[in-house]
Amino acid sequence: MQYLFADITIAPFSDDTSDILTALLANIGYESFENTPTGLKAYISQTNFDKDELKATLNHFPLTSVTLTYSLHTLEDKDWNAEWEQNSFDPILQREFGIQLRPRMAFGSGSHPTTHQIVSLLFQRDLTHQRVLDMGTGTGVLSIAMSLRGASEIIAIDIDPFSVENAQENLALNHITNTTVLLGDASAITGTFNTIVANIHKNILTADMPTYTHHLASHGTLIISGFFTTDIPHMENVATQNHLSVIQTIQQDGWAVMTLQKASQS
Repeated sequence: MQYLFADITIAPFSDDTSDILTALLANIGYESFENTPTGLKAYISQTNFDKDELKATLNHFPLTSVTLTYSLHTLEDKDWNAEWEQNSFDPILQREFGIQLRPRMAFGSGSHPTTHQIVSLLFQRDLTHQRVLDMGTGTGVLSIAMSLRGASEIIAIDIDPFSVENAQENLALNHITNTTVLLGDASAITGTFNTIVANIHKNILTADMPTYTHHLASHGTLIISGFFTTDIPHMENVATQNHLSVIQTIQQDGWAVMTLQKASQS
């Protein structure tokens, strides 16, 4: 598959700014990232590349004090995903939790703070006999974690056909047989769940929170992430509006994970 990369300069450079930019580019289809002394290189397949979308993302960067410039480069036609897996993928989840992955994008590999934080949280919970939902499954890693923690039935949903395929591959790799992977958005959710996890962009979490709440059992748990620590007050307000209590909020490298609970139904 033909790939290209955007070589982006961040001025002034900081690791936090690079993390924010990585998250925004992952949301528009960039698959892997390489840090540089002055910014980052963001890789995307030629078929998914949209120059106007890249320009809009950089021009509307939330930190107005930061200047972003870029240049585009075409890579030779080879299996760059395999190259990245061999040379750059850090199997942190296998080392810590025994989860094996064949990741197709860096954002879901487990090295990102949000993924690692949620997996760590899930391994502290007993999900025995629970019906659970993994919204925005990506690589399927959170579904795998919930199965290992005893969940009886798992529904995993993603809007990206490539993610659905990769999640199914990783589930099979870990011998997980109680998970159904669906292509779709929040409208694909059916039934009631004891636990829902959603590691997605803040705007999607905000828009879909009423749907998550509707499908959450009484006293059920909703774990959300994919937003920055600066967004915590906003997400707390959204939770309150949907009659969810904030049980715990943890932070790492500028990213937040929030655990919410639904009150009993009257």
